[in-house]
Amino acid sequence: MDSWRNRAFNKLLYRVMRQRLARCTSTLEMRELILSIDNYGALISTPKQMDVTPTKFANVACDWVNMPQSSGNKIIVYFHGGGFCFYSPNIHNAFLARVAQQTRSRGLMVNYSLSPEKPYPAAPDECFAVYQALLVKGYLPQNIILAGDSAGGNLALTTLLRLRDAKMPMPAGIVLLSPVTDMAVTGESAFTKSKDDPFFDLSSLLLMRNNYLGNHNPCDPDISPYYAELHGLPPCFVTAGTEELLMDDAIRLAEKMSAQGGDVTLNIVKGVPHVYPLFYQLSESRDAIKLISEFINKAYKCSDTVTKQAS
Repeated sequence: MDSWRNRAFNKLLYRVMRQRLARCTSTLEMRELILSIDNYGALISTPKQMDVTPTKFANVACDWVNMPQSSGNKIIVYFHGGGFCFYSPNIHNAFLARVAQQTRSRGLMVNYSLSPEKPYPAAPDECFAVYQALLVKGYLPQNIILAGDSAGGNLALTTLLRLRDAKMPMPAGIVLLSPVTDMAVTGESAFTKSKDDPFFDLSSLLLMRNNYLGNHNPCDPDISPYYAELHGLPPCFVTAGTEELLMDDAIRLAEKMSAQGGDVTLNIVKGVPHVYPLFYQLSESRDAIKLISEFINKAYKCSDTVTKQAS
């Protein structure tokens, strides 16, 4: 239900995010803005006892994000959002820690290379390499979940598709929060919600997209997973809000996955903004974390059962 708290939060987000992003003319300006917002108390509620430890896989910088309940064998590999151009570690780590707590998992935040300094295909190459390195280290695919928000959702799904095409062991499931799936921006919501989205406007979205794309075709399936064949994938949980430009990126992806025989759960929430599960002060965020955690726990269990039956 669209609540007064949602409306108040959207107005706050509009002031501190959208209006200021719209005035940015470069990636550097965007990064400076996001860095200041990442320390904005009204948007962050860091879990107590969260532990963040730097590490590397395949020479890619990562962070273990753990809670006291985290176990050693279950891992949520998380690709953060930020338009492929920036990173909000406080906000993203807090979200990952909460899901790790409810699923007794370890979180692994992948700090992939950013655009425009390292445009496509640097980020997806690194994300794919991190997953490969986890397998080499002995982590079991049935104990791995891929997850990501916005641009990170794109990278999570791209990684999954690369794994399938390479006939490599697949993770137990994938979680996508407001994923970027169509870089050609053909979804209706990109235009019908252009005035309503409290997070960013279409021009800001296109600036970030162009930094990542360079001269590549936006309809390349490795760039826009919506245009890929979506069969043969593990269970998928997709969520988005009704107030965002990218709502149709989530809806159309889920519809295509389902039409191609996929096990996909689509959760569209009224009144909430882009990547709403990251904003813990919203009751809808807390509800989403519960649903995501239930999905992950079920995916672990089902994948482990299938693996035992196969052996």
